[in-house]
Amino acid sequence: MTLAIRTCPTCGQTNRATDDFCPNCGASLAAVQPTSFPPSRSLTFYAPVEPRFGARPKRRRNVESAGGGLVSVGLLTTVTALLTSFGPPLGPAIWAGGLLLIVAGFWRMRHDHAAFNRAGIVTTVGSVFVLGVVVGQGVDFPDLPGRSDRKPAVIAPEPTAELDWEETSGTSPVAAPPPPVAAAPMFRGGPSRIGEDPGPGPQGDPTLLWRADTAGEIYSSPAVAGGMVYLGSKSGFLHALDATTGAERWRFDLGDYIVRASPAVANDTVYITSGFSLFAIDAKTGKERWSVPIRFAGQSSPAVIDGVVYVSSHEGLLYAVDAATGIQRWQYQTDSLVFSSPAVAEGSVFFGGVNGDLYALDVTTGRPRWRFATGGDVYASPAVADGVVYVSSNSRVLYALDAATGEPRWQFAAGGESSPAVVGGVVYAGSVDGGLYALDAATGEVRWLYATGAAIRSSPTVADGAIYVGSGDAIYAVDATGQGRWRYPTKAPIESSPAVVGGIVYVGSRDGFLYAVGGTGTAPSTPGA
Repeated sequence: MTLAIRTCPTCGQTNRATDDFCPNCGASLAAVQPTSFPPSRSLTFYAPVEPRFGARPKRRRNVESAGGGLVSVGLLTTVTALLTSFGPPLGPAIWAGGLLLIVAGFWRMRHDHAAFNRAGIVTTVGSVFVLGVVVGQGVDFPDLPGRSDRKPAVIAPEPTAELDWEETSGTSPVAAPPPPVAAAPMFRGGPSRIGEDPGPGPQGDPTLLWRADTAGEIYSSPAVAGGMVYLGSKSGFLHALDATTGAERWRFDLGDYIVRASPAVANDTVYITSGFSLFAIDAKTGKERWSVPIRFAGQSSPAVIDGVVYVSSHEGLLYAVDAATGIQRWQYQTDSLVFSSPAVAEGSVFFGGVNGDLYALDVTTGRPRWRFATGGDVYASPAVADGVVYVSSNSRVLYALDAATGEPRWQFAAGGESSPAVVGGVVYAGSVDGGLYALDAATGEVRWLYATGAAIRSSPTVADGAIYVGSGDAIYAVDATGQGRWRYPTKAPIESSPAVVGGIVYVGSRDGFLYAVGGTGTAPSTPGA
């Protein structure tokens, strides 16, 4: 007896000669000629495998096509490691694991051209785009190889001639400077964050006295004290410049992190956060006095009052640290990310979270007093005046709350990331709609509106009867009656808040320059302590 079989041309399955379809893959066998074998051959060897009743035919899984998924997961893992603040060893392990997944994914797709075209190219373009954005924003990953031994260090100042600063000819004679005047020692002028600086402001038309190149975009707001201007920049340094000439006195390396926080000056010490540390630096020499670790600094600026430094971290902690020694007095953990800078007044510390809540803590113990839901992310700093807390939310609402109880007094439909200023019974608020609003502090009624034509993310500063604020790529001076005085352009958007001291407006721009803008009417004085 001979055995006749038909071999499936699709899957290679051996079938009976009487089968019209392959039971394994369902392909037609009508065109396949039977093959006969002598009876000496084993019938079992050629016998087809009968599929179980109701079972679906098995197909070969395309292993190579899984590579696109590996690349996607690896890309997500790597970017997550770059954008988060995981420390060693977890952070580098996640980052390295993501890279291995990306490599493994492309290796699995190397022979599957269809899968590579569908997933590989799209994923590659996405990878280049996302990583380009990350690099463009200057996101620095801590503790990667070659950077673990980097420590903050004082760098000797460069000669004044090499610093990119410009003098103005001016149209008025320059008089001898008067004695030193008061300072603007911290963000929003002081720990209560009311946004008032001593002034006076520039008189006459705006004139560029000098500008200093910090070699990186500026998000930090300048502090002015002791004849010096202190400012952080994207290049990762704290800069100390002569307030009159712009010449660099010293710079301090804050560890290769973008500096978004603004410095605070008290008792000849500059306090600033960057990366994972709070630093105390000698204001005259630029030498470190102490530093303490914190959970990722973010953009919160320190408030210094009564020998204590109050600062919040990106990861939701508020710290109270002894200003002289760096010893922690207490800390409070929130359930939110925190970008807001704390305000200290009325026996409490006030700050906002990305969860939309405004917190009030006891200034001595750190125990919570009350909590108010604003309905939107709070990036702005609260301002505290006359027993009332004023805070702006990304829900585009400005709130006035009782400082003791947190009970709302009024609210107004304008706001954003700009912190309000409160001076003389008037609240001055910048808004994302491009308006600078003057509101009655007691009732919230509008007194006037000045339209800048661009979203306001800089916080307004009040000095000598005028309001100064950055909007778009320009700095504006507006009279207390709502009439514009002047406008001075820079080369990029302004997020830094101006400091106004001694006839000069100091403001940083994202073009990397710190601008010192004076006026043609009077000669500026030398800012002092």
